[in-house]
Amino acid sequence: MIKFFRHIRQNLLMENKTSKYFKYAIGEIALVVVGILIALQINNWNELRKQKKQIHTNILSIAKDISRDTLEQNKTIKSLQKELKSGKYFIPIMESDTHFVSDSLNFILSFNTFTTVYNYPNQTNTWSLLNSSGSLAEFPDSKLLGMLQDYYDNYYSLTMNFSESTNLSRLELRKIKYELFSDSDHKKFFPTKTPIPPSKKAYQAIFNDTRILPLCRYISGGAIYFTPKFIQVNKKANAIIDYIHKNYKPIAS
Repeated sequence: MIKFFRHIRQNLLMENKTSKYFKYAIGEIALVVVGILIALQINNWNELRKQKKQIHTNILSIAKDISRDTLEQNKTIKSLQKELKSGKYFIPIMESDTHFVSDSLNFILSFNTFTTVYNYPNQTNTWSLLNSSGSLAEFPDSKLLGMLQDYYDNYYSLTMNFSESTNLSRLELRKIKYELFSDSDHKKFFPTKTPIPPSKKAYQAIFNDTRILPLCRYISGGAIYFTPKFIQVNKKANAIIDYIHKNYKPIAS
């Protein structure tokens, strides 16, 4: 093709057709410019297609991240609901004058429930990577973007508040538990899959320690406060997962 155009130029010069040569040269330049513009347009189209594919992949990855979040949320909700049940049984006995225990094993296990400590490590997930890279400015789905911003702001704030407000009390109660019980008593109900009631001295130690009831009240109150909040954030998580599965199908390989 280059030889073809060169041959035309040489013929025009040899025939001394200067005006035609300049017209041809201008046309050749225009042709080259058009070719460059077409190449740039194709390149831009390919880059845009790659960007759209990457964003689609990121959205599907976010759905997987949030699905993992829901596993932790469900675990927390189940544990908090167990604490609520334990509080309704354990605290009234502690507050009573007689300290009558109708189910000794349930009493000990209820007490033990309040010593659960929750940890939510900061995970480097797809959302945090998009935030740090500034890619959210090009996010194509404003509705989904709003749902994600609301969810992550809520979930991060909730887990931090929950951990910071109750874990110290739980750790304190756990420390007291190890102070009060001998190894033989402790091993009867924790950790074991077949717990049995410890000695009467263990129950008396709980009743006599004035630190236990206030801590259990505080932890139980936290369970009452945080359980509906985790249920709410879990609903938001599942709504996002449903939205993504409905609107973003897996990319065929």
